[in-house]
Amino acid sequence: MDNNTATRPYSPLKGDAYRALEELPPEVRRALHEALVDWCPLRAREWHQHLLRTQRLKPAKAAKMLVRTIRKMDHAEVAAFARGWPKGAKGYPHVAAGATLQRYAGPDGIPEA
Repeated sequence: MDNNTATRPYSPLKGDAYRALEELPPEVRRALHEALVDWCPLRAREWHQHLLRTQRLKPAKAAKMLVRTIRKMDHAEVAAFARGWPKGAKGYPHVAAGATLQRYAGPDGIPEA
């Protein structure tokens, strides 16, 4: 049994995850790598294709929308952590107040938007 499947997000989609990641625009790939939440590259590619074909967005706008969604999920994850952790609201007042991570971007390791 291969034990490294625990580190990858589960997806019922079939296909090569590496090829799906390579097919995404560079800014979406960067956002996926920087994300705190695990994202399935196959699902991200499927959403990107949906935005291009069904929603008829231009490629740049579709990529921007995906990056915004990925970052939004990261903010929700950090906010949930800050609320659930003991003394979370006191320890992370800017997160508890609904501030975004991008306001605190810089040399602290948080990627800039």
